[in-house]
Amino acid sequence: MKATGETTESVLLRQLVDEALAARKKKTESLPLIDEPDNEFRGRLQRVENLPMRLVQQGDVAFRIQDVCLALLQAVLAEAYAAHKLSWEFGAATRLRDEGVDTNELKQRFLRQADQPRDYAYGQAERIKRSLEVTRSVFLSALLPLVPFGLLAGVVGATSGSVSRVSFF
Repeated sequence: MKATGETTESVLLRQLVDEALAARKKKTESLPLIDEPDNEFRGRLQRVENLPMRLVQQGDVAFRIQDVCLALLQAVLAEAYAAHKLSWEFGAATRLRDEGVDTNELKQRFLRQADQPRDYAYGQAERIKRSLEVTRSVFLSALLPLVPFGLLAGVVGATSGSVSRVSFF
C-alpha cells in the first residue's frame, strides 16, 4: 500500500485483480488459436484423405480406357468378320455356286462357319469385361474403409454395361 499510495485495501486489491486480468488477457491474445503443428497435421490428414479419392478417380479412368480398348477390339473383330465375308463371297461361294449349291445353302454354310469364331471372340470379350468388373469391385471395396462415408457413392454405383453383340445381318 505504501508503494501505490492507496489507503484502503479494497482499492489496492481491485488494482491487483485488474492487473492480473489484463496480464491473463494479454497472454491468451498472444497465443494463436491453432498451433502450427496442428495446422501441419491437418494438412497431412487432408492429403491422406484425398489420396484414396485420387486413386479411385485414376482407377475409374483406367477402367474407362480399358472399355475403349475393348470397343476398339470389337471393331477390329468386326472388320475381320467383314474381310472373312468378302473372302467367302469371292472365293468359296463362287466355287460352291459352280458346283450347284443354292443361295440359301451358301448362306447357311457361311453362318455356321462364322458363328464359331464370332461366339469365341464375344465370349472372350465378356470374360475380359467380367474380370475387369471383379477387379474394380475388389479395388473399390479395399478403398471403402479408407474413405469417409458417402464420398464414393457416385463411383461405387457406376458400373459399365455388358459387351454388346454386333449383328451383321
